[in-house]
Amino acid sequence: MAFYFLLGLYRTYIPPEPKPHPKISVVIAARNEAGYIADCLQDLIHQTYPSDLFEVLIVNDESTDQTALIVEGVSQTHPHIHLLSVDHQFPQMAAKKRPMSVGISQAQGEWIVTTDADCRVPPTWLAQLATYMHKDTDAIIGFSQIKTVKEHLTPFEKIQACDFLSLMSAAAGSANWGYPLASTGQNFAYRKSLFDRVGGFSTVAHRPSGDDVLLLQLLRKASSQRIVFASDPKTFASTHRPETPRSFWHQRTRWASNAAFQIRLNPIFFVYILIVFATHALIPISLLLHPQTYLIPLSCWLAKSIADGLVIRKGAQVFGRTDLLSVWPILEIVQPFYIILVGITGTIGGFTWKDRHHA
Repeated sequence: MAFYFLLGLYRTYIPPEPKPHPKISVVIAARNEAGYIADCLQDLIHQTYPSDLFEVLIVNDESTDQTALIVEGVSQTHPHIHLLSVDHQFPQMAAKKRPMSVGISQAQGEWIVTTDADCRVPPTWLAQLATYMHKDTDAIIGFSQIKTVKEHLTPFEKIQACDFLSLMSAAAGSANWGYPLASTGQNFAYRKSLFDRVGGFSTVAHRPSGDDVLLLQLLRKASSQRIVFASDPKTFASTHRPETPRSFWHQRTRWASNAAFQIRLNPIFFVYILIVFATHALIPISLLLHPQTYLIPLSCWLAKSIADGLVIRKGAQVFGRTDLLSVWPILEIVQPFYIILVGITGTIGGFTWKDRHHA
């Protein structure tokens, strides 16, 4: 499967000319984001895309800090930026899907574009994403990263960034083959008409995570057009929230919590997840149970590492993050144990997101 992703990274999608200029609605869910949202708003204010062709809908999800006041202050001088509130709307939606549903329901744009309140985007973000919004395209998976190559990362942040880069590389590889498997809400775009056609998040309303990955599978099944990956650096987003070991753990278990549900949305993807988990699990288990035959599991580990290394190296080149390759060996060593623990915990345990616990 690694070679499938690797070859897909060589099939970069280049949008055709001419450039379309659709009406875009940027929807952002915000809960207690006072430390980040001002920077995010400044990035959106300075977009090169015409301000009369896009709106920004910030949905305040019952914040207890100054998030709403910051957004309200900016909206007073920038009429295309709007502050919304969840109030009593969409009570059936779990976690982030609730504020996202509020925002999308009031969006006026032909296209919905999402990012997070703790993300930064370049001035060219919307203008370059718009070049992919042709009539034969229904959704666009954007690239996101932990900080940028020009910024300082601690060793722990580098390992996180390398892990996230591997996920983004696999997402790009599969999308370039025409069978997208994953996306991130930090940089995601889709037609509002397609979102409405699949019933929004209603199918996955009870899931506390998956406003991106699960939604992507719903969109893929309903779409008759392209779902592409945007590899243009002018479309790249970055998140600037430093994850502590505890918050990193909750983030990854939140992501893993959707694995079992994929059997309903994409059985092929579910089988792939199962194979990945089993492959990683068998390496340390076989070492523990049969230490005398350690050469076999170590050989398997080495073969897996080589395949993974080819994908992450190509991804680092495509996305300009070769600075992360120095920590890849560390990630490769801890990955089997990390995947086992996260996979089990995410499937049978709970996690905390935005100060709310989800079982």
